[in-house]
Amino acid sequence: MSINLKARIMNATDLEECSGLMLKVFKRSPWFDKWNSVQHVQKYLKEFLNNPVFIGFVIEQNNKIIGACFGHTKSWYEGEEYYIDEYFVDSTLQHSGIGSKLLDYIKKYLVSKNIHCIVLLTEKNLPAEKFYKKHGFEVKSDNIFMYHVF
Repeated sequence: MSINLKARIMNATDLEECSGLMLKVFKRSPWFDKWNSVQHVQKYLKEFLNNPVFIGFVIEQNNKIIGACFGHTKSWYEGEEYYIDEYFVDSTLQHSGIGSKLLDYIKKYLVSKNIHCIVLLTEKNLPAEKFYKKHGFEVKSDNIFMYHVF
C-alpha cells in the first residue's frame, strides 16, 4: 500500500481536490454529514486556508491526494500549538496506515518549527477517537465542549 506515498505541505491549489475528497469521506458512515455540494465544502475549507496561521498537509499516492489535514497554529503561554480543524483519509483507504503516515509527517514538521503540541476536537466512540488515542493523544477530562443553537 505504501507505493508512491508522499506527504507534504498543502498548497492553495489543493483546495478543490481536498474538497471533493472531504465530501466523499464525510457523507458516508459513521458521519453522514449533509454538505450541499463540493462548492459548499470548498467554501468551508477555504476559510481555514485564508487564516494567516493556517498550516495544511496532504498525503498523495501516485500524485493523487488521498488524505488531508487542515489546521492552524495558536500562541499559548507554553509556546505554539497546532489545532487540527479537519483530518480525513479516503474512505476506501482507511485502516491501511495512510492516516498514520500523514500524522507522523505532521508531527515531524511541527517539531522542526518548535510547535510543541497538537490539539483537536473529535466525537466520542467514532473511529477517529481510537485513531488519535493510538497515536498518543489523551482525553482531557477537565474540558468540555459547549454550544448553543438558536
